[in-house]
Amino acid sequence: MNAKEIAEWLEDRGELMVMKKDGEGFVIAARAPDGMWKTAEADTLARAITLWEEV
Repeated sequence: MNAKEIAEWLEDRGELMVMKKDGEGFVIAARAPDGMWKTAEADTLARAITLWEEV
């Protein structure tokens, strides 16, 4: 994902939390379209987004 795609993905989410752990990766917690919360964790923000979409 490039920066524009990441920005668009973030803007499209409703309730969303993105966290960066010191010296580690990113954690995303966001409400899915079905209303359920999903989380994903990865070394990069782009990978965390991809994993979130796959869950």
